[in-house]
Amino acid sequence: MDMQVQVTVGDKYGLYHALLNATLILNILLDLGLNNYNNRKISINSNRFRQYFQNITAIRFLLAIGYLIVLQIYGYVASYTEKDIWFLFLLGISQVFLSSILYLRSNFTALGKYKLDSFFSVFDRIIMITGVVYLFLNQEKGYVNLENFIYIQVIGYGISFLIGLIVLSIFGSLVFPKIQKRFSKILLKKSAPYALIVLLMSAYHSSDAIMIERMLNNGEAETSIYAQSMRILTALNNYAYLFAVLLLPMFTKLLSKRESIQSLITTSSGLLLYGVFSMAFLMAFYSEDVIGLCYGKFADQDRFVDGTFNQKGIQNIGDVLVSSDVFQLIIFGIIPMSVNYCFGTLITASGKMKLLNKIAFASLVLNIVLNLFLIPEYGAYGAALASLITQSFSGLWQIIYAVKIFKIIVKLRALIRFVCGLGVVALSTIVLNHFDLELRIPFLFCFIVIGLIVAVKLIDVFRLAKGFGNSGV
Repeated sequence: MDMQVQVTVGDKYGLYHALLNATLILNILLDLGLNNYNNRKISINSNRFRQYFQNITAIRFLLAIGYLIVLQIYGYVASYTEKDIWFLFLLGISQVFLSSILYLRSNFTALGKYKLDSFFSVFDRIIMITGVVYLFLNQEKGYVNLENFIYIQVIGYGISFLIGLIVLSIFGSLVFPKIQKRFSKILLKKSAPYALIVLLMSAYHSSDAIMIERMLNNGEAETSIYAQSMRILTALNNYAYLFAVLLLPMFTKLLSKRESIQSLITTSSGLLLYGVFSMAFLMAFYSEDVIGLCYGKFADQDRFVDGTFNQKGIQNIGDVLVSSDVFQLIIFGIIPMSVNYCFGTLITASGKMKLLNKIAFASLVLNIVLNLFLIPEYGAYGAALASLITQSFSGLWQIIYAVKIFKIIVKLRALIRFVCGLGVVALSTIVLNHFDLELRIPFLFCFIVIGLIVAVKLIDVFRLAKGFGNSGV
C-alpha cells in the first residue's frame, strides 16, 4: 500500500525514505544487541526469562528516551526544517514500538512459541494496511499525505506492541520492570558485541538513501527512485528474515548439545536460497512490468490488455524505465542477504560475534567508499550497485568462515543438483516469455516446483518442517 502512497505524494517520498533510514541507523540505541542475546540465552535455558525480562524492559525504556533525543539532535544538525524534524520524531516513535515488538518476538521464539512469533510478524502490517486503505477511500478529502501515512505507522506498531505485551504476559508470567545494577551491567557488557553487529549492518544497509539525499542536487528525486526498488526488496526480505528468527534458537540448542548442524544448515540454506533466487530472477527479468505495475500511472486505462501487461498505457514510462534499471540490481541483493540469514545466524548462535563484527565493519567501509565514487556519477543506480557488491562481499565471507569453523561438508553432487534446479527456473522463465500470460503463470509455477525437486531433497525439507512442528510451530 505504501507503493501507492509514493505514487500519490511523488518525490517527497524520497525525503521520507531518507528520514526513515536515519532512524534505522540509530535504531541500535534502542536495543544494544539485547534482542539477539536474549533469544540465544533463553533458548538454552527458559528459566532465565523472568530475570532477563525484568532488567531488559527497564533498560530499553531508558534507551528509548535517549534514542528520541539523539534523533532530534541529528535533525537539527542536518538542517532539516521543523516539519521534517517532527516527521523524524514520529518515525522515531514508530521505531521504538517496532523494536519493542521485535523484543517481544525474541521471547516468543526463545520460549518455542513460533506460531505467535509468525502472527506478530504480520499483525502490525495488517493494521497499517487497513489504515492506508482508509486514507485512500478518503483521498478526495486530502487524507493521503506523508504525515497521515506516518501516523498510521505509529498507530499500527503501537497497537501490535500492546497486544503482544498482553499475550506474552499470559505465557511468560511477567514481572514489573526493575534494574538490578550488577546483573544489568553484566547484561550490557555481554550484549555489546551483538549491539555492534546490528549497528554496523544497519549502517551499511541504510546509509545509501541518506548519502543519495545529501550528496545530490536532485537528492529527493533520486532517493525516491531508490526507495521504490528497496521497498520491494524489503518486502521480500521478510520471507528470508523468518528463517533467521526460527533458525537462531534451533542452532543454539544444537550447538549447546554439541550435535551436528550439517543437516539443518544444508536444508535450510538450500530451501531459502532456491526460493529467493527464483523470486529475484523472475522479478529482474520482468523488472519493467513489476515497477510499472507498482508505480505506473495508468489514468483510466487498463493495466492488462489481451493477457499482456499494458506497458504502452503507462503515462510516466520514462520514470518506470529508470527505476526498473535500479530494481534489476537491487533485487538480486536478496540472495546474499539470505546467505547472511543462514550462515550469519549460525555464527551468531555460536557466540563468535567478533568474527561477524569484522566482516560487518569491512562491509561498511566498502559500502561507503563505493557510494562516494558511484553516487555522484550514477545516482540511485550507483547506490544499487554498491549495495549489491557489499551484500555479496559480506555473504561470501560468512559462508567461508562458517564452512571452516563448523566443518560443513559441501558435497559436489548436491551443489550440482542445486545449480541445475536454479537453471530450470532461469531457462523456463526465458523460454516462457513468448507465451501469453494465462499460460505463462501456470507453466512457470510447474517449472518452479520441478526446479525445487531437483535442487533440494524434499525428504530433508519434510524433516525440517517436522522439527519446527516438534518445537511448537
